[in-house]
Amino acid sequence: MISYVYIIFLLITAIHATIFHLPVNKCPQEDSLRKCFDQHYIKGSVHFRDDFVDYNKDIKFEYNRLVIYFPVAFVHPVDILDIQNTIRCGVKLNFPIVARSGGHSYEGYSIGDKDCYLVVDLVNFNKITVNTTSQIAIVETGNILESLHYKLSQLSFAFPAGICSNIGVGGLILGGGMGFLNRKFGMSSDNILDAQIVLANGTVVNNAKEYPELLWAIRGAGNFGYGIVTALTLRIHPIQKIATFFHFIYDFDQTPLVFSVVNQLGNNLYQNLTLLTKMGISQRSTYVYGVYLGSVYELQSYIQDFIKLSKPKNVSYTEDESYNVLMLIDGFDPPKAGFFKVKSFFIDSTGISYEGVRYIMRFVESLKCHLHFNVLLIGGGRVNEIKRKETAFVHRGFLYHIEIKIFVTSKTCIQELENFSHHFQRRYANFESYQNINDKQLDNWQCRYYGENFEKLVKIKREYDPYNLFRWNQSIPTNTEISCY
Repeated sequence: MISYVYIIFLLITAIHATIFHLPVNKCPQEDSLRKCFDQHYIKGSVHFRDDFVDYNKDIKFEYNRLVIYFPVAFVHPVDILDIQNTIRCGVKLNFPIVARSGGHSYEGYSIGDKDCYLVVDLVNFNKITVNTTSQIAIVETGNILESLHYKLSQLSFAFPAGICSNIGVGGLILGGGMGFLNRKFGMSSDNILDAQIVLANGTVVNNAKEYPELLWAIRGAGNFGYGIVTALTLRIHPIQKIATFFHFIYDFDQTPLVFSVVNQLGNNLYQNLTLLTKMGISQRSTYVYGVYLGSVYELQSYIQDFIKLSKPKNVSYTEDESYNVLMLIDGFDPPKAGFFKVKSFFIDSTGISYEGVRYIMRFVESLKCHLHFNVLLIGGGRVNEIKRKETAFVHRGFLYHIEIKIFVTSKTCIQELENFSHHFQRRYANFESYQNINDKQLDNWQCRYYGENFEKLVKIKREYDPYNLFRWNQSIPTNTEISCY
């Protein structure tokens, strides 16, 4: 006779499978993995699929619900030894391993690229230690950006990292890291001075700077399969206590004019100033948001030519502490979980053509799905002062970066975005794309993400993870016949 307990178990399993399409079958070697964890005494919490409540919380932590896989387990280590033991068990039983920081991978790579991966969630690695004298911060990679921004702002320091406040520090910084302070201080990855990394063989590199090639690789490709980075030593920057947020509104038909002015002035704008251009098709408007490190009064002399040439309908300024200004920007594009597909484009130093802008406008007007269209100015500052081979982050010499995020309600929208992207990148944008905005459908991603640095990255991967333990669809491989020269 079937017990009531077993019947209840089956009912609960069916309910959760209906909500999250959770597979009922176990992963191969799952029971052996449990025994291995018990033998090595993993102190942090471990959530297998039958830990319904906690496991589903781990799944719901993912930012993009369009791409959901079901790992064999989520491990939440509390120290380095937990990570080492998790790796030992993964290697022994042939489970591929991924590390998760904020769960914002657009293709779900923070939980693998198919079911039955082993996920190391770094949420418990959340310490931040700041030395204002040496101007460095040691930041564990389970932190989110808001925590880092807040901690540094209390000491009148800043770090160039991201726009959305709840993104994980590890994934963002290791893959580049774009935000409103890049023109002044460079990419997030440019400011990595050192790191602590647990390698595929279980050894711990406490000082990555003693391994120059490894340090080079993680400054732009560190979230793509070299090991589990647990802490970053970052260069931080003293800044003014006061910053200014500004907001310009234009008619949608003024969009070509706005881009023309950004093309004309962007490379020569003061480095304390950054612009983000957005399109709001439902309001038939285009917006320019910006951050200036300083007061409204100081800003006027640096922005007056832009205002004069672009002719906004409305101009507004908010002066506040730097932390509050960065959080205010975040509020205009709140980072809520949903169903997304995202594309990335770099635009050369001359800017986008009038025909390219008109092509964008037609696409934005015709798409049935809601979208966010963000254009971040990166030219004319520290990002482009660094050579393409100086770090693994190869994307230098560009005027701005375009991110198109569609909120998917049908497969038709995805196909329309694909069609637009192929044509737009071929005709109006540069060949390259940003690796942190990963895109499973992107052709020749190796060269688009890493350019001429790709072959060196493969060589370094082969040295530090020869058996490809840390692997997924677009991780750095151990072997390749692709040449990006």
